[in-house]
Amino acid sequence: MELDILRHSCSHIMAQAVKGLWPETKLGIGPSIEDGFYYDFDKQEPFAPEDLAKIENKMQDIIKENLPFIREDLNKKDA
Repeated sequence: MELDILRHSCSHIMAQAVKGLWPETKLGIGPSIEDGFYYDFDKQEPFAPEDLAKIENKMQDIIKENLPFIREDLNKKDA
């Protein structure tokens, strides 16, 4: 698996974790970048340092579910 695809997939897992912990959070974009990945979140209260451990633990739980990742490339017409 390409590193870029892995990073992009990780950003989706992080978004799922954040939505699971704080369902009211709105999602922005979550691309992979040269040194990893990030995600823009719109959340009423800012994240606290202790929230990072909660997010990481939730991500680990999601990964353990071993859900399938399916990537589809579509042309504009089909999308």
